[in-house]
Amino acid sequence: MPAIRFLVADSSPAIQTFLRQLIEGYGFEPSCIKTTGTPHAALEVAAEHQPHLLLTDCYSKDTVNGFSLHQSLQKLNPQCQLGLMSSHMSPTMSEQAQRAGALFQLAKPFTAGDIKAAMAKALAQMAPMHPQVARKLQPAPARPALPPLPKFQAGEAVLYQGRYETVKDVIFRQGELVVHLQGTPGMVPATKITKL
Repeated sequence: MPAIRFLVADSSPAIQTFLRQLIEGYGFEPSCIKTTGTPHAALEVAAEHQPHLLLTDCYSKDTVNGFSLHQSLQKLNPQCQLGLMSSHMSPTMSEQAQRAGALFQLAKPFTAGDIKAAMAKALAQMAPMHPQVARKLQPAPARPALPPLPKFQAGEAVLYQGRYETVKDVIFRQGELVVHLQGTPGMVPATKITKL
């Protein structure tokens, strides 16, 4: 199964870096994420990379804008989706983004929280068509809860095998709480000691 590929096209190096790190944070390989500063450079990268998700500025003043860039990329990879960011998000542009099937459209400047929420939504929308994306969105399996551990401190009096002992050291090792007692060699599992 081919890897899901991403292309970030934005003139801001900060946005490029943030989006790269955000996507990597989901567990996608760095080699699957390309970034460019212009739509022309994005076209060159896309010829080989063929992204599944284009995250782009509108580039409204450029001869190749975000929408025409997306259309060109869909010729290379018909599954290519669009996420749009622009400081000039007009109602006309918003309608155009909807017609293009944009997974999200963000007006600049936006916060880190805004782009994180938009990316989470975009990936959730892509998940039904891309099992790799669905796996990245699954929460990590819950670890079994540790049983409540008895609390001991150095110097405390305890009862062990019918004898009164004093706690010397308390250590958590290999998933188990063990206690070193003054008059007993070795370590004793804390579950075998009664606190007085």
